[in-house]
Amino acid sequence: MVRELSGHEIDALHYELLIKDIIAAAERLPPFPDVAWKIVSLVKSMAPVREIEALISYDPAIAAKILRMANSVYYGRQYGVRTVREAILLLGDRRLLQVVIAACATLYYGPGNSQDERELWEHSVNSALLSEIVARQLQHAPVLTLYTASLLHDIGITILSLYAKIYLHSNLREIRGETDIIRTERRALGIDHQELGAIISRNWKFPPDIVAAIENHHNPEKAGKYEELASLVYIADTLAATFSKQDDGHHTKTLNPESDPVFKKFNITRKMIDDSRNELKTGMTDVAKALGSV
Repeated sequence: MVRELSGHEIDALHYELLIKDIIAAAERLPPFPDVAWKIVSLVKSMAPVREIEALISYDPAIAAKILRMANSVYYGRQYGVRTVREAILLLGDRRLLQVVIAACATLYYGPGNSQDERELWEHSVNSALLSEIVARQLQHAPVLTLYTASLLHDIGITILSLYAKIYLHSNLREIRGETDIIRTERRALGIDHQELGAIISRNWKFPPDIVAAIENHHNPEKAGKYEELASLVYIADTLAATFSKQDDGHHTKTLNPESDPVFKKFNITRKMIDDSRNELKTGMTDVAKALGSV
């Protein structure tokens, strides 16, 4: 005789199936474009510009974003950059690779039509740019690894927000409120965006340090030997979120670096925070627009 399941057991089974469904959706995301790693390889091996130009030219989306960046006010152009080759020479290796990674990332969570999608992409770009600023302040290297982890740290939200709308008829922002983000997500959907981000980045064959930083950007002390990278992503993420809320007129408390153990560990001062904010708002605003455009 088959025993009937209790209501509690049925709820637990539904919960387990939901988690499996969310993980399966994350695993079905298309692979990160191979062209990105080919360009990275060519640049790091100091290949001739013509080879890099030829590879970029095969991808119109990447080529367009590189040209847009090269023509941004940030570079103080007195005349228009018309060719990919000119753009490559102007941007330099580091900025070129950053634009390539950003162009590929827009395939998964670029600026969409909804406010949530636009805000997520803007936050991701600002986090990436702030990570570069903070890395320079702390004389940290390599910057490209930090930039990539910061740009993609919230990739798991793209999947989790979809399931929040389907099953909870709400968006993640409403669910989270001002409470512990990770705990709230796990209670509501059984899994959090950090864990999903790690699943996605592993499937994309990202290096273990980037995977660990994405998986632990809210709790970098759990990242093991990659704690430093995860901590810097945490700092960039926190700064980007704080600056955005302040700019939107929210009554957000001033970030106190002395009371945050991660900020304190890296000796992040109020002046460094103010300098980061000013640099993001002035010199980097146009860069953010160029990266954010599709």
